[in-house]
Amino acid sequence: MLRKADTSAVWAIVASLVLFFIGGLLTTVVPPMVDKSWGKPFANSDPSQGPTGALVKLNDLQMQGRAIYVREGCWYCHTQQIRTLLADTKRYGWKGVDAPISTPDEFVYDTPHMFGTKRTGPDLARVGGRYDTQWHRTHFRNPRDLVKGSIMPAFPWIVNDPKEFPALVAYMQTLGRAKNWRPANDYEK
Repeated sequence: MLRKADTSAVWAIVASLVLFFIGGLLTTVVPPMVDKSWGKPFANSDPSQGPTGALVKLNDLQMQGRAIYVREGCWYCHTQQIRTLLADTKRYGWKGVDAPISTPDEFVYDTPHMFGTKRTGPDLARVGGRYDTQWHRTHFRNPRDLVKGSIMPAFPWIVNDPKEFPALVAYMQTLGRAKNWRPANDYEK
């Protein structure tokens, strides 16, 4: 059988395609069939819990903020997923608690998903509740005032808009709230 693959290009291509499709089935089709929890939101994802619980379904103000986030291209530089790397879980943790790795069930209500692929800026998957409104105001007005060496552009038109700024901050405060994992859920006032 192996000799046939050595002498026949067609046989080698067919064997390669069969192995490729078996690998594809084992990595994309089988896992969701085995673990049914991926298609369901977390148990603590009751939207009525408010800012201290999970905020999975977005209200109108948060949806408007998400639209601004998309329009301004924030997701070009900021991802919204904690990878399985130890450095990610440490870096985006909160008060000594490692950030949990992102799982598919956190993004059940997101359409389209805002995972992002480029990490020019920090990951925003667990940023909700970490900073207050004044911090966001200063950051969007001039990011270098808070983060030395930042290459993020300023967004003064958003800060000066009485409708857009609260919407964007409301959306930012929802990020990472699908899991109730932090020892203190919000910033210290």
